[in-house]
Amino acid sequence: MVKTALALYFLVAASLGNEVNLHSPTAAVASYYAAMNEGNLTALEQTMVRDSYDLDVQVYALSIAFQDKTFRTILKQYKESPEAREIVKKEVEKKLRNRPDKTPASLRVMATDDARALVRFTEEGKPKQLYLSRHNGFWKIDYKAGRKRH
Repeated sequence: MVKTALALYFLVAASLGNEVNLHSPTAAVASYYAAMNEGNLTALEQTMVRDSYDLDVQVYALSIAFQDKTFRTILKQYKESPEAREIVKKEVEKKLRNRPDKTPASLRVMATDDARALVRFTEEGKPKQLYLSRHNGFWKIDYKAGRKRH
């Protein structure tokens, strides 16, 4: 009985720990880093707009493709083939799980307008920034949000 209760507790705690929070720009950046550190592409996809997500996946996959010619062929089919996309995602998840965790610190929001924001922070002492945009009331990482609107 005690083992069952403990197992249930850890299952609930783990599921709560993986929850994506997109209610503020800083919460979205924290969720983005949590997803990257866990190698959880499902959560990562929730924190980003589609184009930014695909770009991140392909950048990580490219580093794998440099070492594996077979994988390089699969990566070229990423946009057209759902099967190739799944293979690429699995390999990227492995890569993310095996890299050291990174943590953002000193997050500061620099609002650009009501629908876009810039979050500046440090990662391992180095200055970083991410652009976000608001979608249906939620903030998502959006690399294009830093561009001027026409």
